[in-house]
Amino acid sequence: MKKIIPFIKSILALVLLAISFPMASQAPSFDEMEFEPDSVKTIYKPAGKNYVIVKSKRGNSGLNKTPQADAILTAEVTEIVLVFSETESSDLAEREEANRERWENLLMTYPELFQFSTTYKNVCQCKVGGDAEAFKQSQGFYVYVNGEVPKVAEAAKPVEAPPAAKTNVAVTPAPAAPAKTAKVEEAKPVAEKEVAPPDRTAVKTKEVPPPVEKTAPVATPPPAKTVEEPVATKAPVEEAPVEEEVVKPAPKKKVASTKPRRAKDPKACRPACYGFGDEDLHEFFKTNFPLTKKERKKAKNWIANVRLQINFDGTIKKVIVTGQEEAFNLKVQEVLKGMNPWNAAVKSGVAVKSEVRFNLKFDKETKTMKPMDMIMNPKPTPKCQCVSDSEIFAD
Repeated sequence: MKKIIPFIKSILALVLLAISFPMASQAPSFDEMEFEPDSVKTIYKPAGKNYVIVKSKRGNSGLNKTPQADAILTAEVTEIVLVFSETESSDLAEREEANRERWENLLMTYPELFQFSTTYKNVCQCKVGGDAEAFKQSQGFYVYVNGEVPKVAEAAKPVEAPPAAKTNVAVTPAPAAPAKTAKVEEAKPVAEKEVAPPDRTAVKTKEVPPPVEKTAPVATPPPAKTVEEPVATKAPVEEAPVEEEVVKPAPKKKVASTKPRRAKDPKACRPACYGFGDEDLHEFFKTNFPLTKKERKKAKNWIANVRLQINFDGTIKKVIVTGQEEAFNLKVQEVLKGMNPWNAAVKSGVAVKSEVRFNLKFDKETKTMKPMDMIMNPKPTPKCQCVSDSEIFAD
């Protein structure tokens, strides 16, 4: 018996460790997660019955909590599937940024759902010209759990009580109605007798102020008219030209600048490029990011991961810089803010939004920071070359 007791204790300790292990694990960051991509042309159909839907959301404010999602926080989550829609060809350029915001919002609100053995999947409802409203109804995170999903339908039962109370109230006023009408009829003559005397006093008090009002307006109107007449004539003369100047700038110019430009050739393409290519981009960092002798010694170990989101007019929408040296990252971010617009990416003869990624490293030959390992989205074909706007666009 003495030998059995320590054996049972050791088994219980192992069970407690196994139970506490998933609780002790921390949720991963977005960059640490690996996603399985998939796409369908119809509305997504869940694989299995044991799942909870959490509505996705863009931005960085987190998601709205729901009782259904709260009920599975202690369950074993086997898979999380993000279902999103793309019904236009231009949606592809924003896919990576949009999905990143959706996943980070779920991480912020429900970090408990991200467990050690959980797999992550991105499913695109991709169909150009598809029914966007129908796709929206099936969008969101499908959180699959091991076992049955706890029921949360009991919370809706108290809502049924109010209609029963309303039927009882409707029955009671029927007998009370004649009693109320009788009281009102009796109250009317009493109210008429009480109102009569105050009306007489009100008439007496009204007779006193008229003589004072007659004397006051007689003295004021003549000077008021003489002052107002010249001011009224000058005011419209000065205001007329000002109003014309404000109306002159037409809003049509702003609307035209927001439309993507079209190339002469409907099949034309161009990668997003700065100036005339990589050499101009390197030259930008040479002139705008000079290094001192002390910085050159340290810069050998500096690496900044740069991510630029570029609009279809070439302007930079967003700058993201990451790396181990925070001071270096901030300096790179400040330098990129002064960068001129890029040559926008062109796909199928139309300027589109794009994203450029590169690593900013120290170059031993030039002893300056140089962009390397360039990655672009959308990915250009070998035929696409960096050319000027005048060569590719008709306007």
